[in-house]
Amino acid sequence: MTSDNLAGRLLVATPAMEGSIFDRTVVLMLEHEDDGSLGIVLNRPTAVDVREVLPPWAELTAQPGVVFQGGPVALDSALGVAVAPGSGGP
Repeated sequence: MTSDNLAGRLLVATPAMEGSIFDRTVVLMLEHEDDGSLGIVLNRPTAVDVREVLPPWAELTAQPGVVFQGGPVALDSALGVAVAPGSGGP
């Protein structure tokens, strides 16, 4: 990964982002390519329980078990952040 590729890194909003869609957000960058990027906002929980909108995912969730608002793009889709069994993850 070059210093210009942000994949795998966290982007933390600075005070200059106040009032924008990214105000006080932490974004995990999943992809960062010349033709586009994909990131997921990690710190915007909603009051919506995962069981309400993604019932098959409910048994896989950890606390708080709610849907997180991911960002201003592709609002009709969902991404899950998971730890693979046996990975020794967090």
